[in-house]
Amino acid sequence: MNRVEDLEFPFCRDVNHEYEKLAKVGQGTFGEVFKARHKTTRRLVALKKVLMENEKEGFPITALREIKILQLLKHENVVSLLEICRTKATPYNRYKSTFYLVFEFCEHDLAGLLSNVNVKFSLGEIKKVIQQLLNGLYFIHYNKILHRDMKAANILITKNGVLKMADFG
Repeated sequence: MNRVEDLEFPFCRDVNHEYEKLAKVGQGTFGEVFKARHKTTRRLVALKKVLMENEKEGFPITALREIKILQLLKHENVVSLLEICRTKATPYNRYKSTFYLVFEFCEHDLAGLLSNVNVKFSLGEIKKVIQQLLNGLYFIHYNKILHRDMKAANILITKNGVLKMADFG
């Protein structure tokens, strides 16, 4: 065993073995986000690819910050980090593993809903969104965490109407 791609990471499973990518649902300076399905449980997840191309000193600090914060914050209104996966290092990726943060899947983001002319919120729905946002903010501030990029695109909503704050990088 003298090649990097032969090394095993016992607590970091191979993303391609565990998940089937269904669609690309987002892209930004952080990298890409994919909707995916766990091959065994069939659970829908979001795979956030950790952008490594510009990193000269190892794992990106923003990804480390997000992992650390999400390990601390367990709350109904904070998106859940389920696991961290990777791809194998191969000649195709220049012998560099790619890492993915695996999150619970949320069907919508608030920015997308607000910009859709066909979506109209009732007063009750607005109250519910604000209540959940304030509950989540109270929880993270109580735990001495400040969300450094609070905006509608980082407020996710599940198909059941549960608000989840995301992107703590």
